[in-house]
Amino acid sequence: MELNLKKHHSDLLFLPLGGANEIGMNVNLYHLDGKWLMVDCGVGFAYDIPGVDMMTADISFIKQHRHNLLGIVLTHIHEDHMGAVQYLWEELRVPVYATNFGANFLRTKLEEYKLDKVVPIRIIDGSKQLDLHPFKIDFIGLTHSVPEMKALLIRTHKGNVLHTGDWKFDPNPVVGEVSEKEKIRALGDAGEITAMICDSTNSLSPGHSRSEGELYESLKSLIEGRKGLVGVTTFASNIARIHTIARIARDVGRKVVLAGFSLHRLHEVGKKSGFFTEDFEFISDREMKFYDKKEILVIATGCQGEPRAATRKIANNLHPSIHFTKGDLMIFSSKIIPGNEKKIFELFAELAKKQIDVMTEKDHFVHVSGHPSQDELREMYALARPKIAIPVHGEFLHTKTHCEIAADSKVGRVIQIENGLAVKIDGENPANSTAVGSVKVGYFGVDGKQLLDFKGEVIRERRKLEMAGIVMVSFAVNDSLSLVSKINLIAVGSYDFRHDRDAEETIKKEIAFFLKHKAKELDLHDGFGIRFLKKKKNKKLQEAKIFAEIEKSLRSKLLKILEDLMGKRPALEVMIHLIN
Repeated sequence: MELNLKKHHSDLLFLPLGGANEIGMNVNLYHLDGKWLMVDCGVGFAYDIPGVDMMTADISFIKQHRHNLLGIVLTHIHEDHMGAVQYLWEELRVPVYATNFGANFLRTKLEEYKLDKVVPIRIIDGSKQLDLHPFKIDFIGLTHSVPEMKALLIRTHKGNVLHTGDWKFDPNPVVGEVSEKEKIRALGDAGEITAMICDSTNSLSPGHSRSEGELYESLKSLIEGRKGLVGVTTFASNIARIHTIARIARDVGRKVVLAGFSLHRLHEVGKKSGFFTEDFEFISDREMKFYDKKEILVIATGCQGEPRAATRKIANNLHPSIHFTKGDLMIFSSKIIPGNEKKIFELFAELAKKQIDVMTEKDHFVHVSGHPSQDELREMYALARPKIAIPVHGEFLHTKTHCEIAADSKVGRVIQIENGLAVKIDGENPANSTAVGSVKVGYFGVDGKQLLDFKGEVIRERRKLEMAGIVMVSFAVNDSLSLVSKINLIAVGSYDFRHDRDAEETIKKEIAFFLKHKAKELDLHDGFGIRFLKKKKNKKLQEAKIFAEIEKSLRSKLLKILEDLMGKRPALEVMIHLIN
């Protein structure tokens, strides 16, 4: 059922365009009295899309209502929460609200797109309420793998919503502050939280997540005493992990090399925001040649197997300065995000082939999650005591399990949501909160500086090229369809005509026969060419139309020949040049 906004004009609605029943690409909308608020605007990993590594949500729905969109509030700096701003902001053109650290980080991303002086960024004061009528937002600090993670208490006259963003309860977060549990407890005790929109990433994990502070000793024991080069690959935005690794490097007598543009960016923004104040010694990759390998620790991007990231370049011996050899160590201090398994295991294999030691979370204690496990979720429900629970930020099984945890925690109304589904949040009678309609959702691939519709022609053609390659045919004719050039036949990734000249000649003969037959069909002879077929107005238009029909007919014929030859249909381009 399509969402009827006229009917629900005065209702409080929650509507995710991304991030529900998937991990990443968080784009959340809140609606009340005809006004909209967006919380987060992130990217997600793209799987098996040729030429595309990242994707954004389709925001065409809110683009239609952007005149009523009050702004975008960012909970923290992770790519899956703010990485799409530079791609989507021009379609919305509204203020963006972020903490000081978030604003500094966002500006560096916007600079690449010449938007840093265009996008209005408003810095959040976490101690003050943000008034975006009819929404009033209080900020609650929660621990995550980056500092300044802010949950939002969205206050309205229809009820209050706690939007947690990403979080965990960590007594020793290394960077940033511990979660403001008492603030949540006070709200819960007062019965102020109508609904909670909550992180489900680790809802399948029993117990309590481990502390970032616990990683130091484990990682140090793995690195200390190694005689060769040591590398650690992790999420580039995990500033707490960068701190932990840099401290270990300092304490075991190694200098730190950052490999990957996004790591350098995070380091600069972190220093500017006051989060790299310790005496860490960073050197450039070009300076590595002046030191023994046992004096260097490399922190690299690409823990998810991204093809253009530093770890992949190192594994393939394509990095200009960093070269790992037999006996060196690469530690994957990260989680394997669902969907990335194939790319990551291929990367493990490349490193192992070169006899580089690989350590991962599967076999060593090298990573802690920034998300809550089951005991933390139960504790959060005990503190917040929401009347309604709507789990997000997880695949179907994650949100389903989270729903069960919420129900076990005595939450009266539990709703499992999906992208595009609008839920009415009823503060007066929470039991009546329910889905009231849906809107169009989908994905766009980030391809350089352009966005490609996953259902569009470009992606369809790329898939065809990936599966069957392309054949290009070109030649010139006069207006009687007689050949005045040789026929050029080029095949890329489809069929090797260099080793099958008979097939090439057969296709060329078929083209010549087709042209002869078509000329006869159109009665083109004795100088009576295409230009004489129509002696009315718009001669050029008529000529183009006839020629397009000829190309279409030839293309259909050639596709049948190629399908018989190859057993599949490649992409085919037919270019006929008319020489008058």
